[in-house]
Amino acid sequence: MNIKEAETQTGITKQNIRFYERKGLLAPQRNLENSYREYSKDDIERLLQIKMLRKLDVPIEHIQRIFNGENQNEILKQHLDNLVEQKKHLEDAITICRFILRTKEEPADTQTVLLKMEELEQKGGHFMAIINDYKKISDIEKKDHFQFRPDFLVQTPQDFTKALCEYGMDHNLNLVVTKEGMYPNFEIDGMEYEAFRQVNGYGSVIFCKAKDSNMLNEAYTDMKPKWRTVLYRIISHLTVPVFLLIMLIGANFWIAVTAFLLFLCLEIACGIKFRKNKH
Repeated sequence: MNIKEAETQTGITKQNIRFYERKGLLAPQRNLENSYREYSKDDIERLLQIKMLRKLDVPIEHIQRIFNGENQNEILKQHLDNLVEQKKHLEDAITICRFILRTKEEPADTQTVLLKMEELEQKGGHFMAIINDYKKISDIEKKDHFQFRPDFLVQTPQDFTKALCEYGMDHNLNLVVTKEGMYPNFEIDGMEYEAFRQVNGYGSVIFCKAKDSNMLNEAYTDMKPKWRTVLYRIISHLTVPVFLLIMLIGANFWIAVTAFLLFLCLEIACGIKFRKNKH
């Protein structure tokens, strides 16, 4: 049968059938006369099996493992454990949302909500695990790039070296300058960084960036799920703007929005500026 007939029999769209073929889950024979795909009863059965597993939210990678000969029941047991964990997390989130909505105060007192989260954590919830993951990602991002403002104007290579060394001492870092100049290099615990400065009406600002970000990216490999890692990395960049937005929105909406956009543009501009100064 052709792909249109396979679509009718399985209820799977032609686009999805071709997607499964590209992923190696299906390999129909081709008609020697016209090279069109021809789907057998076994192909239809496999498509129905894929449909069942996808409805159970089994990842494509796990379906591939099943079709490669791994025990389906063992994989489904692992998947069930993940679903139970997700269910618990969702139940905790639902509980907190309902608690906030039932609170008479508007908005709900943050400290009270946090205490409620800690209560759930003691009963086996996942909020503390989420907070710890965010802290870990935030620390990694700070190692990748950071900036600071020295107490004096940086005008010479010697001033730059002094500023970096003082920053290292103030933050108890093992910071060693390896190349002096207005674009110096330095190391923190063996990790190499490069830096440049900007001068404005308030003094000098020093921008620092790790030379090899791949070393830091390796720290993300053991963090699951991946979508949460990406989300936390975005949040870590927007912490200051979001904080200002929350603080200012009570006073004036447009001031809050302007502050948010200003810090967001500054974050982007600093990244572009750093890349330009590298070259």
